[in-house]
Amino acid sequence: MSETEGQIEVGRLSVAYVASGAGQPVVLVHGGESSRRQYDPFRPLLGPGIRAIAYDQRDVGDTVADPEPYTISTLARDCAGLIEALGYERAHLMGASLGGAIAMYVAIEHPERVASLTLVSAPPNAPGDVAEKIIAMSPDERAKFMLDAVISPEGQRREPALVHQVQSLLRGSAMLSERRQDAIRTLDCADRLPEITAPTLVINGTDDPLVPATTAEFVAGQIPGATLELIDGGRHGLTLEQRETTAGLVRRFVLAHAPDEPGRESA
Repeated sequence: MSETEGQIEVGRLSVAYVASGAGQPVVLVHGGESSRRQYDPFRPLLGPGIRAIAYDQRDVGDTVADPEPYTISTLARDCAGLIEALGYERAHLMGASLGGAIAMYVAIEHPERVASLTLVSAPPNAPGDVAEKIIAMSPDERAKFMLDAVISPEGQRREPALVHQVQSLLRGSAMLSERRQDAIRTLDCADRLPEITAPTLVINGTDDPLVPATTAEFVAGQIPGATLELIDGGRHGLTLEQRETTAGLVRRFVLAHAPDEPGRESA
């Protein structure tokens, strides 16, 4: 499968991204303690007819950002700007965890850029005490806590390579920058969910310890016409441990809401 990897200018940012496949553009927005590498095993599973694009947010991976403070709205503006910089009028958005929250903001504040919206294990508000507890942990404590939250014990035994990948992602982001912590605390869009007009798919695991299924039920109930899919036994890492099931749901939804002309990347 052909793959493109590089940097692209988005305003004052130099955004690192990787893209594979051809067809409908699907922008994959990674979680709070992750990077574009979260989607390396996931992108190929979206199959033919889809151009899967993953990128690094501010303070993550290889994206070069200015030193100014920012909010979730800023991260949403970056995502909308990336869609435009790649030469698309609109793209399908899929965000996991914090990435799903960013995707919500894109759909609310930049609706003209969103062809469809998929929210995976996505909270509409900052997790409060849970988030503060995680931020206060040492890097080693946080890595162990997050591994157990993301992958079930059975999954950890069955897929040691996946465990290694998740551990690598967590080590790479073990020291969340103060600016990123402050941005996470600005997440608060529960009251604005009815403003979302894009076709929306909400996916959650029934055993997610960070974003419970009841939260997904609330989100789907607030977004007009949203579809809810619960994956039995799934934890927070649905794009990792349940990647085949999740990719199948995303693929069917994207192709069912595909505009006639997907556009073309300019870089």
